[in-house]
Amino acid sequence: MKVPPIPDNESDRQSALNKTGLLDGVSEARFDRITRLARHVFSVPIALVSLVDGDRQWFKSCQGLGVDETPREFSFCAHAILSQSPLIVENALDDARFADNPLVIGEPNIRFYAGAPLHTADGYRIGTLCLIDTQPRTLSADQVGMLADLAATVEALIQADEISQMSYSALESELMASRDHMASLISNMPGVTYRCLHDAQWTMLYISGQVDRVSGYPAADLIGNQNACYADLIHPDDAFMVEKAVQTAVANSVGWHVEYRIRHRDGTWRWVEERGQGVPGNAEHPMVLEGFIVDITREQNTLSQLKKHHDALVLLNDIVFSSQETLDGKINHALATARQYLQVDLAILSQIEGNIYTVRWMEAAPGAALSPGQQFMLGQTWCQFLFSGCSDEERELFVANVEQSEFKRHPCYRENPLGAYIGIAIDIEGQAFGTLNFSASNARADDYDDSEKLFIRLLARWLSDLLANNLHNERLSKLTAQLPGVTYQFRRFADGRIIFPFSSPQIEDFYGLTPAQAAEDATPAFARIHPDDLSAIQASIEHSSETLEYWTAMYRVQFEGVGYRWIMGHAKPERLVDGSTLWHGYLHDIHEWEQARQALENNEARLRGLFDFSPIGIALNDFATGRFIDLNDALIAPTGYTREEFVSLSYWDVTPKEYEAAEDQALATLKATGRYGPFEKEYIRKDGSRYPVRLQGMLSQEQDGRQVIWSLIEDITERRKLDKMKDQFISTVSHELRTPLTSIKGSLGLVKGGAAGDLPDQAQSLINTAERNAQRLAALINDLLDMEKLVAGKMPMNLTVQPLAPLLKDVVDSLQGYSEQHQVAIQGADAWPSVCCQVDGPRLIQALTNLLSNAIKFSPPGQTVALVVTATEHTVEISVRDHGPGVAPAFRDRLFQRFAQADSSDTRKLPGTGLGLAISQEICHQMGGEVGYRDAVGGGADFFIVLPRKHVL
Repeated sequence: MKVPPIPDNESDRQSALNKTGLLDGVSEARFDRITRLARHVFSVPIALVSLVDGDRQWFKSCQGLGVDETPREFSFCAHAILSQSPLIVENALDDARFADNPLVIGEPNIRFYAGAPLHTADGYRIGTLCLIDTQPRTLSADQVGMLADLAATVEALIQADEISQMSYSALESELMASRDHMASLISNMPGVTYRCLHDAQWTMLYISGQVDRVSGYPAADLIGNQNACYADLIHPDDAFMVEKAVQTAVANSVGWHVEYRIRHRDGTWRWVEERGQGVPGNAEHPMVLEGFIVDITREQNTLSQLKKHHDALVLLNDIVFSSQETLDGKINHALATARQYLQVDLAILSQIEGNIYTVRWMEAAPGAALSPGQQFMLGQTWCQFLFSGCSDEERELFVANVEQSEFKRHPCYRENPLGAYIGIAIDIEGQAFGTLNFSASNARADDYDDSEKLFIRLLARWLSDLLANNLHNERLSKLTAQLPGVTYQFRRFADGRIIFPFSSPQIEDFYGLTPAQAAEDATPAFARIHPDDLSAIQASIEHSSETLEYWTAMYRVQFEGVGYRWIMGHAKPERLVDGSTLWHGYLHDIHEWEQARQALENNEARLRGLFDFSPIGIALNDFATGRFIDLNDALIAPTGYTREEFVSLSYWDVTPKEYEAAEDQALATLKATGRYGPFEKEYIRKDGSRYPVRLQGMLSQEQDGRQVIWSLIEDITERRKLDKMKDQFISTVSHELRTPLTSIKGSLGLVKGGAAGDLPDQAQSLINTAERNAQRLAALINDLLDMEKLVAGKMPMNLTVQPLAPLLKDVVDSLQGYSEQHQVAIQGADAWPSVCCQVDGPRLIQALTNLLSNAIKFSPPGQTVALVVTATEHTVEISVRDHGPGVAPAFRDRLFQRFAQADSSDTRKLPGTGLGLAISQEICHQMGGEVGYRDAVGGGADFFIVLPRKHVL
């Protein structure tokens, strides 16, 4: 906090303040009227007339603050008196001088301050007229000017007191002077001393020379009524009052004190203040009158002007705080009141667009020829004079007597003759809106005085603000009408009355009230709230009002014809100066959102049940740390651990080290694709034994951005046992069947070849069918044996680095007849890419033959099967693409399983063992490759083999 510096002229300034006599006095209505007006005009909670005295600031007038003084070191006003210009602090928290001021960080929590310095008649700045708010804000240039005008009114009151005080002080000094210096003092006194007879003419025996300054007559003309009688100079309206005051004082042997007017020799009237008393005379004149007369014309004129100022401000107060609610009502009331005050025939608030002058609002004497809405060319109106220059002075015009002014010769006067005219420009947001005009058919006797000009200027500013606020409200209404919810203000008064001062049109959809109805009474809105929610809403409003905490609530409201819907409300409260609470807020319909939330909760509950009761183990892990976040009982049951023990284990506590490579591969796949698996490995139980599991999972992201892994961990111990039993069964069956099947095939061949003689055609057909079925059964047995060898790792693999092109050519050539049989062409490349891979040639041919034969088998006649090779830096992809029906989504997970067939019915049209793809997958795995499937673009299936590429130098 910066302590305000002491002015260089502090001693003289303090002396000037003391001489005003204002310090430590009682509250005065004349100052209080101004601070009340300032408080309402600027809509601030605090307005003060502050006097900076010694080590304190003392408040001569105080509105909105419960103390009479504060220390000078904390005073904003002590800073303000350091400059001629008003001090404006828009946000004290942002100003280093005041940010940690006790009056800012504590009561009254000053944020905004505007203070205009007050000057004595000698120019000393003794204090301020200041405005204080608890919220940051700004003042426009017009508002700063208005503050300066109000400060000037306070100055006028102070300076009038100074003048009176000086006069009284001078008089008292003169009376206390010694008799020896009386003549010298009298001659230098600003007032007039006299001695006269107690008669009807106030015959002067003696009167000091200063009388010529007051009356214009030299003393000699008045002594003995030589050329003028003082009694004849007294205003006729005041003569009886003066005579009565003197007679009463003489009768009671007391002094008199009167103020009255006398006629100056130049014909003007002067105000004088007279103090006198009856004293014993001589034998000839037993009673004479002695007294002192002071010219108080200036003071009376000042007081008269202040009274006019006061009357004008009271009138403005009536306009500003009228009961009118609509814009038209407020403006028409203002024009009518102003027309009566100025005693004119016509009052107009116009709008000017381009060169068109439109009468928007008007108040006129009966019989006026004008009406609202009429339009004229701007050049045909008196308002053209307001826009002929650029300065502020040229944007107002006061003509008391047009006949005697320069405008008499203007064409406008000939077309629209007037006796008197007032015009002032009205601006909105820095742009000209129109004019405020007053006119009378008769000229005025006197010029417009300062009070009338102040009234017009303040009225024009108020109208500008009113129109600007209306424009802002129209914009706000248009904007809020586009919002899906309700923008509103809710006010609760100290007596419990509630209203919506402002609400967007959507309030009718929510509460069945129009904005106008809601502004009158908000009670019907609460009747729409669900009975189960009403008490909670009322309690939350009460709490927010008491604590001024942000209000938010979710509750149900009955919509017309729809029923109850969920809505959410948010609002920020503030305490107003009258003790009421005003909330600024927003309501919006969240019914679908709330239903979705409730549905989500139900779904989460269902999923939780599935999670908890799933027979397959499910785990949720943090991706970054691997820590278990959640897991179900099915995962824990085979391990022998308790839940608490299991979640405390590290990943490698349950995973054997020999699976590290598989785990790294799964992690790489997860990072690349967002998924991993399925793959199989083993878990270590608490007792050290192992059991097989099948894992697969996916990467997910939580609402907080954290990545997690969902994993399915299936205990496949029983399945492994079944697979082993099945493999043993297949091995036994295949070996036991192969020997008799070979004999059957040989015998059928001999019979078919004629070894038993010629057979009838019907028998020959049966032999052919039996031979085909025997060949198919032999192929099945061979596939079973191959599968057994591959799974057991007993099939020999002769891996060598060799070019792929010859292998691909062999495959295409070997299937040429098969493709012709099915009327499906194999589409290969004219020249295969020159790439090499480390493979077992015959086994790769076997895998590709399986893929190509399947593609041919499932392709419609007349279509083609494409064989495409795509090489990258590290891999080679061999793609087999057909135009058949593709693979059903439901079957894809089982596509490479043994004996898996999309059509497993007894009536399927296309023959097969269901082992070809499984064998191809095992062959490719043992060569370090992969087999996969994807839907072909445009329909059909696209199987592919990916092999590691080998570069040969």
